This record gives sequence, structure tokens and C-alpha cells, in this order.
Amino acid sequence: MRQQWRLILDNKKDGFLNMAIDEAIFDNYIKYKIPTLRIYGWKEPFLSLGYGQTPDKVLIKGQSIPYVKRITGGATILHNEEITYSMICSSEDLNLPRKVKDSFRCLCSFIIEFYLILNLEAKFAKDINSSCLRRYENFCFSSFEPFDLTVKGKKIGGNAQRRKRNFIFQHGSIPQKIDFQLITRLVKGVKDIENKTDCLDGLLGKNTDYYSLRTILAESFKKVFCVGFVEERLFKEETIKVGNILTRKMALVHNSISA
Repeated sequence: MRQQWRLILDNKKDGFLNMAIDEAIFDNYIKYKIPTLRIYGWKEPFLSLGYGQTPDKVLIKGQSIPYVKRITGGATILHNEEITYSMICSSEDLNLPRKVKDSFRCLCSFIIEFYLILNLEAKFAKDINSSCLRRYENFCFSSFEPFDLTVKGKKIGGNAQRRKRNFIFQHGSIPQKIDFQLITRLVKGVKDIENKTDCLDGLLGKNTDYYSLRTILAESFKKVFCVGFVEERLFKEETIKVGNILTRKMALVHNSISA
């Protein structure tokens, strides 16, 4: 088990840049083998589509919010006022169980601790209402997977994973606010979302602060996994790779819109 992790505490960034940074860190883990926790936000509304989704089947024609496909699966997320994390590691870095589902439960434990600090009790969807599971919808927060996190019966945020052998990339979205009306204007087939999902501000009855939440999330990770942090930035090779990925992602979106 690795006792020392790299911590990247980012400010709010452009959506294309956020996705490119995550992908670059994951690509370079094989070279550096330095486990990394990155926590970041979003400058403005931005859509990320699951790896298996296609824009014409998911997005309402004429929508004006920029979008990109993630390297993870799952459904579309509207990122806006939220705190987002990504972790890049190997199974050995956290002594994770070999089975994917068991490891996913383990990796999400620090998020449960995060909610506890905020006096919110989070449970896995499979433990509260099995009848709602596996009903796939285009929008992530509208459907429930067994290990999705819920508070008071509603889904809060989403988490997704990508693996290469025993190398793991996982990221997740924790909404502070949710613009339900904007979501229904952007994503096809969204119905009754207010009864399925919630956000931190709604649950806590107050406005939350991104920077305070960022600190709490990092401390939750440190406490649950008993690791130390070295706060750093991207390596030079990662920065170069970010530029290459950014160019490719924006070109793909431009070509899709042109078509």
C-alpha cells in the first residue's frame, strides 16, 4: 500500500481542460506510478457524455452548452456548480479487493465520510430500494446503479471508473446546486428528475462553498485510506499530453457539430 499520494487542488477550469487533465494523469500513471487525487471545479456549465453515448441520441438538437465524451462509461452529466474528484492509482496502492464491485464500494467510502462530516448519511442505492436499479436513462442522476450514493432516498452525484489491467481511474461529481430546467432542455428523455436526485445546497438548506468542500473532501480521503499527501501540480510530460488531448477532444466535438 502506498502511504504517500500526490494531491492536486485545482481551481475551477474549462470543461475541455478538466477532462484532458484527468486523461493525461491516467495515461502517465504507468510511467510515474504515483497515485494521485485531484479535486476540481467548473468555470461554467459543461456536459460530459459517457464513453458509450452518442450526442445525437442523448442531446437535444440546438443545445448551446459545450460537451465532451469522458473516458468512463455511464450517462450524461451537466457539470456546473459542483465539486469533482478524480483518483488515479493501482489496486495495490490502496490494497483494494480484486472484484470490481467490491473495489468500487471501497473507493467510494471516502465520499460517504465526506457526507458524514456534513451531517448527511449516504447509503448505496442497492441498500435502500432495489426496484429502482438498472433503469438506464440518458442523464446520470436519473438512474440508479447498485453502488450509486443516495441521501434520503435520492441519488446525489455520480461516480464512474475506467481500468487498464490493475490501473484504476475513478472520478465523481458532487453537485452543490442542480439546474433541473436546464437539464431538461439539454438532455433527451429526462423526466421527474426532481424526485430522483438532490444536491448539497438542497439537503443542507444553505449555500455551500467550493473551496471549503474541496478541503473536506481531501481530508476525508486522507482519513479513510490513512495516506499522506504531497500537494503538487502536473508534471511537465503531463502538461504536454494535456495539450495534445485537448486539441483532439475539441476537434472531435467540432466535427460532430459540423456533421
